[in-house]
Amino acid sequence: MKRLLLQLLALWSFSLSRCESTFVPYDYSATVEASNCLDKPLKPQYNGGIIVNPDLRDGPQAWLPFGNAKIEFKDIGHDKFVVARERKQPHDSVSQKVHLEKGRLYTFSAWLQVNNGKAPVSAVFKTNGEYKHAGSVIAESKCWSMLKGGLTVDESGPGELYFESNDTRVEIWVDSVSLQPFTQEEWNSHQDHSIHKERKRTVRIRVVNSKGEPVQKASLSIEQRKLGFPFGCEVEKNILESHAYQNWFTKRFTVTTFANEMKWYSTEVVRGKEDYSIADKMLRFFKKHGVAVRGHNIVWNDPKYQTKWLNALSSREFYNAVKRRVSSVASRYKGQLEGWDVVNENLHFSYFEKKMSPKASYNIFKMAQAFDPTSTKFINEYNTLEEPRDSDSSPAKYLKKLRELKSIVVRGNISLGIGLESHFKTPNIPFMRSALDILGATGLPIWLTEVDAKYFEQVLREGHAHPRVKGIVTWAGYSPTGCYRMCLTDGNFKNLPTGDVVDKLLHEWGGFRRQTKGFTDADGFFEASFFNGDYDLKIDHPLTNFKASHSFKLVSDVSSNTQPSSFAFHYWGGCEEKYVPYDYSATIECLGNPNKPQYNGGIIVNPELQNGSQGWSQLGNVKVDFTESGGNKFVIARGRNQSYDSVSQMVYLEKGLLYTFSAWLQVSQGNAPVRAVFKKNGEYKHAGSVIAESKCWSMLKGGLTVDESGPADLLFESEDISAEIWVDSVSLQPFTQEEWNSHHEQSINMKRKGAVRIRAVNSAGEPVPNATISILQNRLGFPFGCAVENNILGNQAYQDWFTKRFTVTTFGNEMKWYSTEVVRGKEDYSTADAMVKLFQQHGIAIRGHNIIWDNPIYQPSWVNALSVSDLYNAVKRRVFSVVTRYKGQLAGWDVVNENLHFSFLESKFGPKASYNVFAQAHALDPKTTMFMNEYNTLEQPGDPVATPARYLQKLRELQSIHMAGNIPLGIGLQCHFSTPNIPYMRSAIDTLAATGLPIWLTEVDVAAPPNVQANYFEQILREGHAHPQVKGMVTWAGYNPKGCYRMCLTDGNFRNLPTGDVVDKLLREWGGLSGQTTGLTDADGFFEASLFHGDYNLDISHPLTNSTASHSFKLASEDSNPSPSIANYFEQILREGHAHPQVKGMVTWAGYNPKGCYRMCLTDGNFRNLPTGDVVDKLLREWGGLSGQTTGLTDADGFFEASLFHGDYNLDISHPLTNSTASHSFKLASEDSNPSPSIANYFEQILREGHAHPQVKGMVTWAGYNPKGCYRMCLTDGNFRNLPTGDVVDKLLREWGGLSGQTTGLTDADGFFEASLFHGDYNLDISHPLTNSTASHSFQLASEDSNPSPSIVFRV
Repeated sequence: MKRLLLQLLALWSFSLSRCESTFVPYDYSATVEASNCLDKPLKPQYNGGIIVNPDLRDGPQAWLPFGNAKIEFKDIGHDKFVVARERKQPHDSVSQKVHLEKGRLYTFSAWLQVNNGKAPVSAVFKTNGEYKHAGSVIAESKCWSMLKGGLTVDESGPGELYFESNDTRVEIWVDSVSLQPFTQEEWNSHQDHSIHKERKRTVRIRVVNSKGEPVQKASLSIEQRKLGFPFGCEVEKNILESHAYQNWFTKRFTVTTFANEMKWYSTEVVRGKEDYSIADKMLRFFKKHGVAVRGHNIVWNDPKYQTKWLNALSSREFYNAVKRRVSSVASRYKGQLEGWDVVNENLHFSYFEKKMSPKASYNIFKMAQAFDPTSTKFINEYNTLEEPRDSDSSPAKYLKKLRELKSIVVRGNISLGIGLESHFKTPNIPFMRSALDILGATGLPIWLTEVDAKYFEQVLREGHAHPRVKGIVTWAGYSPTGCYRMCLTDGNFKNLPTGDVVDKLLHEWGGFRRQTKGFTDADGFFEASFFNGDYDLKIDHPLTNFKASHSFKLVSDVSSNTQPSSFAFHYWGGCEEKYVPYDYSATIECLGNPNKPQYNGGIIVNPELQNGSQGWSQLGNVKVDFTESGGNKFVIARGRNQSYDSVSQMVYLEKGLLYTFSAWLQVSQGNAPVRAVFKKNGEYKHAGSVIAESKCWSMLKGGLTVDESGPADLLFESEDISAEIWVDSVSLQPFTQEEWNSHHEQSINMKRKGAVRIRAVNSAGEPVPNATISILQNRLGFPFGCAVENNILGNQAYQDWFTKRFTVTTFGNEMKWYSTEVVRGKEDYSTADAMVKLFQQHGIAIRGHNIIWDNPIYQPSWVNALSVSDLYNAVKRRVFSVVTRYKGQLAGWDVVNENLHFSFLESKFGPKASYNVFAQAHALDPKTTMFMNEYNTLEQPGDPVATPARYLQKLRELQSIHMAGNIPLGIGLQCHFSTPNIPYMRSAIDTLAATGLPIWLTEVDVAAPPNVQANYFEQILREGHAHPQVKGMVTWAGYNPKGCYRMCLTDGNFRNLPTGDVVDKLLREWGGLSGQTTGLTDADGFFEASLFHGDYNLDISHPLTNSTASHSFKLASEDSNPSPSIANYFEQILREGHAHPQVKGMVTWAGYNPKGCYRMCLTDGNFRNLPTGDVVDKLLREWGGLSGQTTGLTDADGFFEASLFHGDYNLDISHPLTNSTASHSFKLASEDSNPSPSIANYFEQILREGHAHPQVKGMVTWAGYNPKGCYRMCLTDGNFRNLPTGDVVDKLLREWGGLSGQTTGLTDADGFFEASLFHGDYNLDISHPLTNSTASHSFQLASEDSNPSPSIVFRV
């Protein structure tokens, strides 16, 4: 349907009005494959636009021969196309007539092929005797190449598209042609859309007070200090002497190019006497003012612009002079320039090719890369954008040269850039955009390097808006002897009109220290969209005397290692908190290709090695190669002689920040441990390690902090010096402490807390507002505990202190083998049993610690005297004894303690000893989780024995145990810290968490000076509790009168020490120590709170009604143990079945039997519900059973509405005032209930479906009347009275506007009447009784794809 808008005017004339502007988006895509050629053409852009039969599906429709060519329409492999053959003239071709409109901007594309070799082919539009070139491509045989271009016309009229090639020997094959017109408004809208996406970012700022509460109506002033998009102007040396020029220039521009001062003819006027003094002085000046400089140029390929003495040299002398020139200028300015124009204009000119060889430009680029490997090397050409007729520098020729240069690999892959001079006369803006699209498809940075033009503003706007353009330099610097083609100012540095254009655009783009002001809203927020750049932010509030300042940077490249495109600044007493979310992911598989670097590399430069050696260097005597395999670029350190010989990058590390690190590594053969190390002030900081393999990539994840700010060298270290180290996808992301804490909060809210919504209602079901809610947490949900020893037995003060706080414990020694079997064969579990009984009475879970300890010094004293056979039997007996004794009573078992660091069993029984103990324990107690338990996996990244990679290696071995089902393994991490490396701790947990196994911190303590011990302890507990994969924590600080292991929580009187205060502080935060939440219900009786997981008592009371209610509930995490009850499971299953749309009924198998139910009963022998029967009744009440009743009153219109479950119902209606009653029975059935719907119902469904489908163009029913009987269905009887199927037809016709459907109405105050009508033919009558005037009109409302197209009467 279309919307029809009519305007009633005084003389009843009709006016066409466009009610909305729907802009067609621009397609920036272009195809420039390595071969520039595809086996099959892509679909035409914009579905062909105004081209008729764009993909030749309809054969010759609209296509004609042009000139004397013979054309043939072919179909190969289901691809239809047209061939122009037997061509005598360049223009002999295929053509199509089009109508071109002045003021429109046309983008053009086509897919072309030639029958033999390669040939340039141009698209040309002949209009009014003029030939408009729209673009060109080098077409090839056996595959299709995309030509993309554009044009405008000076006057409206017919035009003829054809294709032209000077090689008349070739056939031109054409397919997928598109010509899309855009209005200027649409074109501008494309620019706006691109600018918002590529050049701007959203900033959200929040102001809070010292309590974290939002501050509303705070005043914000944001000033853009520097433009983010590089925009500049060329200069000459005269700027050094003119302060007025300097002030005018530096106020506006962020980049410049020296017109002549770096060129060879300026720096070496006399052979062998180089003079860079002027260029050096200019460079110093612009550095001082923060203005970047483009290097222009190393050599110029135009023979007119050479230093005079060059032509007289012999070939050998010439080569040496060129080599010396490249070495001299590239080395001198290495690392100081925005990029180099290497061989200027080497598509148009070939001076060096004639003097040296056809590969001269290639070799000069190669030399420049060798002397300055980190700078971008630009081709710099004119007419690629300016003149579609210039075949020398067409985008296709430009691409050809780029492909040649891309093969340069010297000190890494060459970093290339695309320089486009942009010396326009009358710009063809659509062609300009399409040429940028083509070159942009390479992914290389594009700069407009020397812009001058008559239509200056148009060109600048188009360049700035294009997503692939990374900078613009105008060629209009002031010179007292005259500017090149255009000046921006006069001699007094007052703007000319072109200078006014620059200022106008700078004002738009955020230059001239543009200011934005505003106030925070009720939640303390201020949000705005800014152009990329450097900003100063000031916040103040006059009432609170609050002031804060901050500087920040918005960057253009969202893939760069800086802020995300939308982020928040929080101000807390003037302190910035800029929160980047933490990535908990880790990959523990070896992959064929590395993943992308986390955080886009963070502060690492060139993290994916896409720019070759940029940012990377060698450390030690290693050889470093930058290489590519299967499209993946990486760096190799080979020829290593020392463990630290490696590839390296210098970074700046700041004290107080927490750094998370990751990299993807491979070695050349076998496997080898590789460490990431940061060398700083002679100290080596280990950030993490991985066991790297050959033929696939392994992820190393780690982290670090530093004690003081300063530079550091990242390197990769391996003791195996025979292995090459391959490196890719490196990331180093800094976080502030506030950000780190925000990760804790986010994870805790997701994993440790749940939302509770409580509603208080009275006996009538009505909400009770202002009821008092009191929620008391009587048990912590997250398992948190402390180790104990037997001294807790009989010590009531200790027991009271302990049981008030903890929900889990570990016995320090009492379950260990050396405690339970002091004398061989005489087991004594009495102490352990008494402790188990005590903690079971208090509902405190117990971790079994341990079955065997792999450390040789912690064995029963009699063990070492045993033979191997006797020892084997003793171990086997030990495992059987302790595991069966406590089967099903423990939260888990530490099976072979510390079996990464030690190997007592392995030294006696071989490498599978630990494996066999795990297997035996699992066979004896298959449901209990069997833990490895190790130290230094989190504590010490420098310990190579227990790294996460080594831990994983052992886990993989144990995961192959399949006795009594798969073994349930757990990850036990002891956490005996000194000075914690918190970022490394988190990353190591991330790595182990990738297994999906439960992780416990099993023996947490800190050995550190008293002034920092409690602080470190709190950091570790917070980090463990907040990590989403940690399932429980036990501290190793139980009280012992002889002295705690490394740390105590209390003194001998069970008064907290500072570490005990930390425990209580955290318990109060996490809901322990009987934490209480109180509040009042709202107007609808609701109270809502976010609570930590745990067991709760709820009390509700209301003082006015003197009513109270109590309830107990449990808030559990998704992966909580223990398992739910049978009744809970039963309810889950019934709910799932009832809710599934395909389940048609359910029968429970729980009928009562005096001899016992099959597996479950609903009632006891007295037919009183068991919990499972309560579930049935609960669900029946929900689902409308047990004679569920719904009551209510009709509304003002006599209606009553309710949502009811399907079933049989009795309806009673009564009214007390009228004393009237009525009763009715009805059935609510599902759509698929029997009986089946009628034929008429089916018929209506089919017709509606057909009519509504956008691709159905018409419908005919097969139900015409026949006195002998219809085929399968009739619409009428013999008297042509409708049957039910005929009624369906009439019903739908009335809906769809048939049967002379009529729409009436009155015009509004502005004379408008609007209606939504079905497509069709209409008669319109307009009349007005006061003026006695009438008017009539007929019109057709047609679908977009109607044939033939209707004349446009109304625009929609």
